[in-house]
Amino acid sequence: MKDDPETAQDNDTDPLGAIDSGAENVYETIFRAIDDAVFLIDVERTDDGGEGEEERQREGEYTFTFRRNNASHRDQTGLSEDELRGQTPRELLGDEQGATVAENYRRCVERAEPIEYEETLAFGAGTTCWETKLTPILEDGEVSGIVGASRNVTERTERERTLNRMHRRFETVLETMSAAVFLKDTDGRFLLMNRACRDLFGIDQNVDVTELTDEDLFPADRLSDYQRQDRRVLETGESIEMEWAVPTVEGESVRLMRKSPVSDADGNVEAICGVSTDISERKRQQERLQRQSSLLEAVTEATRDGMLVTDPDWEVLHYNDRFLELWDLADRDEIPTDGEALLADALEMIEEPEPERFTATIERLYDRPDEVHGEEIRLEDGRTLELYSTPVVDEDRRYGRLWVYRDVTARTEYDAAIEQAREELRQIIDLIPDLLFVKDRHGEYLLANEATAEAYGTTPEAVEGSTESEIIPAAEDSEQFRSDDLEVIESGEPKSIPEEELTTADGETKTFRTVKIPYEVSGSGDDAVLGYARDVTERKEYERTLERQRDNLELLNQVVRHDVRNDLQLVLAYTELLREHVDEGTEEYVEQVLEAAREAVDITETARDVTEVLLQVGVDRSPVRLRPVLGDQVDDVRSSHERALLTVEGSLPDVTVLADELLESVFRNLLTNAILHNDEDVPEVTVSAEADDETVRVRIADDGPGISDDQKKRIFEEGEKGLDSDGTGLGLYLVRTLVDRYEGDVRIVDNEPEGSVFVVELPVVD
Repeated sequence: MKDDPETAQDNDTDPLGAIDSGAENVYETIFRAIDDAVFLIDVERTDDGGEGEEERQREGEYTFTFRRNNASHRDQTGLSEDELRGQTPRELLGDEQGATVAENYRRCVERAEPIEYEETLAFGAGTTCWETKLTPILEDGEVSGIVGASRNVTERTERERTLNRMHRRFETVLETMSAAVFLKDTDGRFLLMNRACRDLFGIDQNVDVTELTDEDLFPADRLSDYQRQDRRVLETGESIEMEWAVPTVEGESVRLMRKSPVSDADGNVEAICGVSTDISERKRQQERLQRQSSLLEAVTEATRDGMLVTDPDWEVLHYNDRFLELWDLADRDEIPTDGEALLADALEMIEEPEPERFTATIERLYDRPDEVHGEEIRLEDGRTLELYSTPVVDEDRRYGRLWVYRDVTARTEYDAAIEQAREELRQIIDLIPDLLFVKDRHGEYLLANEATAEAYGTTPEAVEGSTESEIIPAAEDSEQFRSDDLEVIESGEPKSIPEEELTTADGETKTFRTVKIPYEVSGSGDDAVLGYARDVTERKEYERTLERQRDNLELLNQVVRHDVRNDLQLVLAYTELLREHVDEGTEEYVEQVLEAAREAVDITETARDVTEVLLQVGVDRSPVRLRPVLGDQVDDVRSSHERALLTVEGSLPDVTVLADELLESVFRNLLTNAILHNDEDVPEVTVSAEADDETVRVRIADDGPGISDDQKKRIFEEGEKGLDSDGTGLGLYLVRTLVDRYEGDVRIVDNEPEGSVFVVELPVVD
């Protein structure tokens, strides 16, 4: 029958064998029950050669063989005693780990005294950080064995790393703050200055601030005020806030200063912390500090833990104020010292049906004193407490317990709010009609909205986690998109693709305008690309249609300007010749033909101008002198309409406006309109102009029938005709279009005693 590994003993080789049986039982009990992972190692000198020569050469002049391990060691490493017994470090842990472990064993043997160190080992149960102590077993002055005791410090190591990260973050925040921050001891010596504070006083970053005092920074006439403020903080233990003038390297700086006491664990003020900000940003800083204060308060409440320590007999040894607050015991006149009584009070606050389960948990923990336990507890008032319980051992190796309670209500609610916000954000993303996506360096989709998935004929869930080549229907599309993505990731610069085509899942080819920008994945920091693409297929088709219409309009303009206008000029010329050869009494008909031809020529000119305006893509204005343009049009219209009386009142101002070659069309159409739509036998039209430093106003007044107020509002609209007009309505529409382009204004007012006045206002340039 095989011996039980827990009880098997060999007094010839067991280090415990030399101890009497009673003591042996004590040590065996300790060996079994101790929380630390304990193991025994046999040590043998290997001075001679032999079968184990290769192994001995690797280990040095000693052979180390594992013999036993206790229950804690087996639980934490996953190694049974049978698996451990008889193994060398290399056989058990592999060459690399085994060599490192054997070296520590060798140091212990050579020193013949205990050694302590930390190590990280990988077992089947996982990788663990250990705090190990090796104690040599001496027989006749020689080390015959080693007792090893290891404590799992993985969580402590992680906590230290977390604290180090928090410290580095604090230093980063402090150094990047725009506010000047300093710390002084009670003697006025500076202990710390952040970068903003050094910059404020012109102190180089390499200077040791601990060698500085107020005397080094402030003039003598102000020093007493600053020191009095420090004494007030030290004496009252209260924060103060004031405005003060700081002499800096750039001159006086009026700032808002807040000084606060820093106390030690006993509540004694040991330093002064100062924060200084520019007074011009006072309101913003106050709001920011208020937000920070609120956040700091919330974080403090969330991270402060309630602690309770009980002994093996359930007697209360210690508790802090936070524990009383969490369990609503702070107002009690007397706090029970009996753990069971304290538990009974707590059970009244726990939400049903949890009290019975919680009681069973506590009883189990006291039956298993070495067990570590954690859980969440719901209270009747809606709060959630996180419980962490771990055994503590007194000097007599008796187990008590540390109970740590943390209010995680805010965290639970925050997690729920975050999850809700994430869901709402997802809904918003899916409602966006544009394709929105995130892809990593390897082409895998990290995010895809509904529009993206729809283009590929699938769902967002199917797209996310898949590579681009698996999703995009056309292979050539995938290759081009992949090339663009890598370009953005490698360059770190956004890229805009005005037009790119995508063949969708239904075989339709669409045109997209895409923007891709570099993106860093939250948490991992991996490079990725964020893209959004808008379907511009219909717009591109519309632009092509407009382009065809522009070509047709250009062709029509050429026909009107050349063919029609040339034919009309022939009509005018031949009709003038016929005037001398018509019968008496028919001259009126010749005049009507001439008048109609002239109007037709005017229409072709207006049509030409309107077409040029419509064909222009942008506005390209330049300085134009008003006087020659307006004067030439007055002369041209006067010669074309001999029966009209066209006069210029006063002199025309010689000013410059921003316009183009079509400015003449504005005045030609207004002058022609004033004559053609006049019911007098001899129409009278008066032109005048005046200018100041900013504006020139041109007035074209006629003595015609006038224009009603209702007609004044519509007369400049496209196709709108004047009263009793047979024209096209394009002339005045062209006037309004051009004047707007010149950033001017045109309006109609009544003339006295009758008629209308067209007023054109244009901005003057130097």
